Amino acid sequence: MTERRIDPLAEAFSGAADRYERGRPAYRPEPIDWAWETLGLGGNATVVDLAAGTGKLAVQLAGRAGRLVAVEPLEGMRDVLRRQVPEAEVVDGTAEHMPLDDGTADAVFVGEAFHWFDGERALPEIHRVLRPRGGLVLIWNAGDWHDESWSEEVFARIDLEPKPDVRPENRPWTGLWRRFFEQTPLFEPLEMRSFPHVVHTDIAGFVLMVSTWSFVAALPEQAREQLAADLTHIMERAGADQLELHLRTEVYLTRAR
Repeated sequence: MTERRIDPLAEAFSGAADRYERGRPAYRPEPIDWAWETLGLGGNATVVDLAAGTGKLAVQLAGRAGRLVAVEPLEGMRDVLRRQVPEAEVVDGTAEHMPLDDGTADAVFVGEAFHWFDGERALPEIHRVLRPRGGLVLIWNAGDWHDESWSEEVFARIDLEPKPDVRPENRPWTGLWRRFFEQTPLFEPLEMRSFPHVVHTDIAGFVLMVSTWSFVAALPEQAREQLAADLTHIMERAGADQLELHLRTEVYLTRAR
């Protein structure tokens, strides 16, 4: 029996790669600047973008690193990644098995992905790839839109959709991913910083972003299109037009022991 490479819900991203690139917010430079400076990385640093997706984070790293290796298991994501970040060395791999030599990287960055990993296996593999005292940086963009006039009805409609593969373990907001750091002797305690991030978009942009959420991306096309139509109707009825979405970028940083 072949071992599953990634969480089954995350496999939905492969067919949503183009939507993901267009719909997901970019990263602001400030959180990356803070991590880069805190780790003391220079312009000749070798950096791994692990679970690189379509290159949202790699775009920020490419201008800073001397060598950037982007590790991504999904072919659909890798195809977009190569176009978006031609400077990156794109390789097929997972957090639990990276095709990289021991001590390759000065730092490993993970954007919007550590909650998908098997932390018990991923942390030793990340540690293996890092040089002594190398850095590990985890980044998530989190939204807080509950004060918006459309929020309650929009999220009530989203919640009607089935979520068979959603588990507390693969949701970043549960914080269950932290337990692997609490249990490992391989890394120092996590240090965290939060940065404000405002995204200006419209109804179509918001609905596109929702379509890239894992359980929505996993829906059959007809159900996904119906959800998009319903959300558009709800927001138009609420008078939403140009949207100012307030997010926070949470950055967790640690070093290999």
